[in-house]
Amino acid sequence: MAQKMLMELSTDAPERAQIKIDGIPYYLKSREDLGLRQDAEFRGVVAEFSAVQSTGDWQKMASLLDTMVKFAVIDIPDDVLAKLSDTKKLKIVEVFTKEIVENRAPISQPEAALT
Repeated sequence: MAQKMLMELSTDAPERAQIKIDGIPYYLKSREDLGLRQDAEFRGVVAEFSAVQSTGDWQKMASLLDTMVKFAVIDIPDDVLAKLSDTKKLKIVEVFTKEIVENRAPISQPEAALT
C-alpha cells in the first residue's frame, strides 16, 4: 500500500516579497515570519489605527502608521521611514496586508485553513 504524504515542511527562510524605496529593495515579512503573538500585535495596531481615525488624533495615527510599516518591512531605516509620506506608508501597509492575507489564512484562525 502506498504511503499518503500529508505535508512537507522546510525550515529554510521563507520566500519574501519586496518593495523598493528610492531604488533600494526592502523585504516584507512573510506569513511564515509571524507567530501567534506577532499576528495578534499587528492586528491590534491595525484595530487601534482604525479606532483613532474617527478621533482626528493625527499624531497618534502617524505613530501607529509608523509602527505598522516597521512591523511590515524588515529593517527599514528610521531616516527612510521619516522621508515617506503618510500616503506611501499606507500603501506599504496595504501591500503587506494583501500579501499575507493572500498567502495564508491568518495564524490566529486555524479553522480557516481547514476550509
